[in-house]
Amino acid sequence: MTVRQWISGASLAVLAAGSAPALAQTASADRRVNVTPYLGVDQVVMAPLKGDGDVLTYTNVTAGVTAQVQTRRVEAAVDLQYNHSFSWSNQIGDQDVLSGIANATVNVARGLSIHTGGLASRVRTDGLSGASTLNDSYTSQVYAGYIGPAYTTQIGDITVNASYRLGYARVEDDLDSNLSNAPVSGSFADSWTHNLMGSVGFGPGTLLPVGLTASAGYDREDASQLDQRFEDKWGRVDATLPVSRTVALIGGLGYEQIEISQRSPLLDSTGVPVIRNGRYVTDKGSPRALVYEFDDIIWDAGVLWRPSRRTSLQAQVGQRYGGMTYQGSFTWQGANSSFAVILFDGIDSFGRLITANAAALSGSSFDVARNPFTGDITGCAFSTTGGGQCFNDALAGITDANFRYRGVSAQYSLRRGQWGWGVGAGYSQRKFVTPQGQTVLVRGSKDENWYGNASMTYMLGNRDNIDTVVYVNYFDASDARPDVLNYGGFTSYYKGLTRRLSASASVGVDGVKADDLDTVISAMGQVGLRYSF
Repeated sequence: MTVRQWISGASLAVLAAGSAPALAQTASADRRVNVTPYLGVDQVVMAPLKGDGDVLTYTNVTAGVTAQVQTRRVEAAVDLQYNHSFSWSNQIGDQDVLSGIANATVNVARGLSIHTGGLASRVRTDGLSGASTLNDSYTSQVYAGYIGPAYTTQIGDITVNASYRLGYARVEDDLDSNLSNAPVSGSFADSWTHNLMGSVGFGPGTLLPVGLTASAGYDREDASQLDQRFEDKWGRVDATLPVSRTVALIGGLGYEQIEISQRSPLLDSTGVPVIRNGRYVTDKGSPRALVYEFDDIIWDAGVLWRPSRRTSLQAQVGQRYGGMTYQGSFTWQGANSSFAVILFDGIDSFGRLITANAAALSGSSFDVARNPFTGDITGCAFSTTGGGQCFNDALAGITDANFRYRGVSAQYSLRRGQWGWGVGAGYSQRKFVTPQGQTVLVRGSKDENWYGNASMTYMLGNRDNIDTVVYVNYFDASDARPDVLNYGGFTSYYKGLTRRLSASASVGVDGVKADDLDTVISAMGQVGLRYSF
């Protein structure tokens, strides 16, 4: 089991904010189709409370769509928005932002379904990794999408599963025009990923007292930066042995082969690597160099505790990547709330991670939290019934390198009556795989990221609500980039004027502290109108 499969299977959403407007929450029905296009305009002002800076004023014009579809064959949710910011200052240019998330499941035939979806967001490229994107900051546009079939069937007591996913991730920017000294460590361009997996097995107490499952998989990523290639081939057998009504011993044994390789950068006449738009130019004629290799037996053992359908605890320790690995999860699903803690460990990359995060979304009902001053998604889509996902950890430090990815995350969400609450926190460490010499070990520098957020939503009626969000993120960079602390919060009031026209007003504060730079704290205000068709 890869770290992406672990997170996708066990992760619940970090409830970052109430949305405005949120995807409609309606009673479950056999058929539900709700598609709402909208146009909006709002006025934003930002003023420095601490640090250098000017008072900034700009106008946002937005066009978007929210959709919620649940039929016998199709389950889908979409929240997509295009935002153009007209600057009122000669020092700052206009900005275009496309942001949103989407997922869909189409049941083609009995046991056969097609899964597709994606996300669009933006990140800062001014060296302040993990900080909020404001109108005066240099940014890059991020896209990720996936599509693929999944098949499951039951042959007597035997369960058969198979799936394939094609993914694509892209970071669109022009680092030469943004930062003349931008570090190439953040120079991811785009990549294609392939994930193929199959399994066959039976549960405990059917054919044998112990349940057995044999599985195999193949993962591959082809990244344009230096023609980098990742390949992971694995196969394993897992066993589940109940020792009581609620406790089972679990374990697995298998074999895995991982190879990461890339070509050399093109050199100029003086022997210096050629950099174009902030990225290395690949020497297509150079031989492919092995960056990382793992070829060995893998195993893990642990315990599974499942006292009810709502509660599950799983903890495992094992041998992988040439050392010990630790993974675990605790999930609890209430009638209108959810809680999860996840411990993960694996080899990953930005392209594979952001694509897997997009694929982890599921269901036809989730809320998308947006920053009222910029229109950006705040990093999370959430659902109290599970199936949500947070992207802020993946987006905090974009890099073209592969890395050992370890960390822990905890999330809690609740929606009861007029109130909605959420708290989320996490920590991750990325230790980079670097192509020094012919040594094939996980090595190199590392990044660390701590994040936390909390939100409260209160519904004042059918069309009015108040949202409050607070957030903090600390990114400890490994290269020439500074360590960055970002914190802030905002409160928004949304008022339905008519059935189709609504108004909004928001106030907030955002602070950024980077190494050797003065703290910058900005106050923000917003008023706007939105018309839904």
